Amino acid sequence: LTDRIRESMTFSVPFNEYSGKMDGTVIRFTATDLEGNPVSSEEIFAQHEITMVNLWATWCGPCVGELGELQKIHTRFQKKDCAVLGLLTADSDPGSAQDLMKENGITYQVVTAPEQFYSYFPYEGVPTSFYVDRNGAFLGTKITGAQTDLYESALEPLLEKVKK
Repeated sequence: LTDRIRESMTFSVPFNEYSGKMDGTVIRFTATDLEGNPVSSEEIFAQHEITMVNLWATWCGPCVGELGELQKIHTRFQKKDCAVLGLLTADSDPGSAQDLMKENGITYQVVTAPEQFYSYFPYEGVPTSFYVDRNGAFLGTKITGAQTDLYESALEPLLEKVKK
């Protein structure tokens, strides 16, 4: 299974060669939605000018605490052809995630990250958020921690950058 997951992911440069700078690196992966259906990052990212990917876990208090604000941001982002994507850690329970989505009125898409994702993606913990364009290329650097005040302000310059 691990080899199959690794083969389903493509990086233009291996993440372990990066020292925190991810700008321009393309990520492609196959994951599953919370109902167990396969989804492609290419299909997800192609739907919006920019997608904010929020790596989170059901067992993480700050992650769960920011769900409501992420929904508000997602609603505002949609007016700018942008979206939020929840990337659930592999050690989280999809059933618990579904319950949290219902309890918090979450309408943005949530998928379970493939296990191999973590060996390529440089992160220190959850929540971690990053932005990608329609092609799956990282825009700028990641935001570590539940810093909802930074999410939207980080988007504006990125929108200007991709529209040039």
